[in-house]
Amino acid sequence: MDTLLNKLKAAALAKAGDIRVTDVRIGLGYTAVLLDTGSIGLAYTFREKSASGCSVFQGKRPIAGSLVRDILPYLCSGELLERTLGMAAANALFNNVDAGSTPGWQRSEGDLLDVLALTKDDRVGMVGYFGPLVPVIKQRAGELIIFEEHMDRADGLCPGSRAAEILPSCSVVIITATSIINQSFEHIAAAASASRSKAMLGPSTPLVPEIFRSYGVTHLSGSIGIDPTEILRVVSEGGGTRFFMKWSQKTNLIFNN
Repeated sequence: MDTLLNKLKAAALAKAGDIRVTDVRIGLGYTAVLLDTGSIGLAYTFREKSASGCSVFQGKRPIAGSLVRDILPYLCSGELLERTLGMAAANALFNNVDAGSTPGWQRSEGDLLDVLALTKDDRVGMVGYFGPLVPVIKQRAGELIIFEEHMDRADGLCPGSRAAEILPSCSVVIITATSIINQSFEHIAAAASASRSKAMLGPSTPLVPEIFRSYGVTHLSGSIGIDPTEILRVVSEGGGTRFFMKWSQKTNLIFNN
């Protein structure tokens, strides 16, 4: 089946060559993979759905020292943590200084809301709770509906199960990149097919516009690691986005339609 994960795996394998993994950290918040090129990739760790027991990762070891092409098949694994590792490895190949050279796409640095045009006529659907964006979107747009599985994260959230019902009426949709890892992205993208702007957001975002354009994505907002040593430290210490973003560069790829 030609799924998004299969497409990402094929694109990553085409870039992998003989590049090796030099370090891996499977943290409580994020998983990080460092390559011998100096590039680092991140992916969200779904720790609440990890295997029980003292050995959470059940895959082959050692990972460090392996060819990255031997890690990438985990992208299509039936195990969530293995998919996380595969996603981090793929992002280490995708998210670097060369990202954004695809014709028809423009690259900029900074927050997504710096490049996502919103008006009071917009009904914004946010799949996944991005707290810092909420007050700004509420100020700029006419309506904001946040779909979230963990309903205790904030007041006024809408159950994720209602996304397919409501997203068709949203003019702008912001989708968490973790939806790639838990395999919900394709369903979300289909439900949001009528939206004017469709953005993928978060450190797990693969900066591969040629793949995501076929799903109607107009904005890819991810990160490029600029200090891998510090990022590895933060991941090992159980830190998340607000701790390692100072060691990363927020990067947006925007489709010029």
